[in-house]
Amino acid sequence: MFSIRFRIHARYSVIQVFLALALLLLMLLTALAANRARAIAPAFPSAPSATPGVRQYYLSRTLAQANEACSACASGYHLASVWEIADPSALKYDTSRGLSGPDSGGGPPTAISFMGNPLTARGWVRTGFSYSVSEPPGQANCGNWLSNNGFYWGTTTNLPSNWTGGRQDIGVWDVGVSTCDTSLWVWCVQDDSIWRLFLPLTLRNF
Repeated sequence: MFSIRFRIHARYSVIQVFLALALLLLMLLTALAANRARAIAPAFPSAPSATPGVRQYYLSRTLAQANEACSACASGYHLASVWEIADPSALKYDTSRGLSGPDSGGGPPTAISFMGNPLTARGWVRTGFSYSVSEPPGQANCGNWLSNNGFYWGTTTNLPSNWTGGRQDIGVWDVGVSTCDTSLWVWCVQDDSIWRLFLPLTLRNF
């Protein structure tokens, strides 16, 4: 008959094992607390201007013909597509660079005083369409913003100053066209980067 004996050597003391378990428990509790804090965080920030990383846009202070629109924006900005600025409530207006009016506050102007009369604050904007010099808004782009021919057309957009109609062309924006030799302001938007994403403050039913 054979007898078998096992000898187990403990590599760690009881105190070491206890400390390791306590550390694991502390890490677990910390992770649970962080998840709970994220779960009860408010769905909306207090305001876009208070949220780090909000993308900025502005209406240029200088005028440009259509073939100058792509170079009219400051470094770090580019000629905006209407779809990049379609929802202003998710953006922050750059008042340090952009055109402003007496009642625009921290937002964009809807009109600028010219010789004592209000002039609609409209600017060139990209459409997302292919090469076009024809007149329909949303298609006209002065040959991809290469031409200032007075017989060609480009798309412009502005925020409405008359709120009694209750309807805009695209979301909150009014759109139109101008001939490519017209000197207008330019809608500029910040270049792509890492932005903090959040739902806009204004929810609309379409």
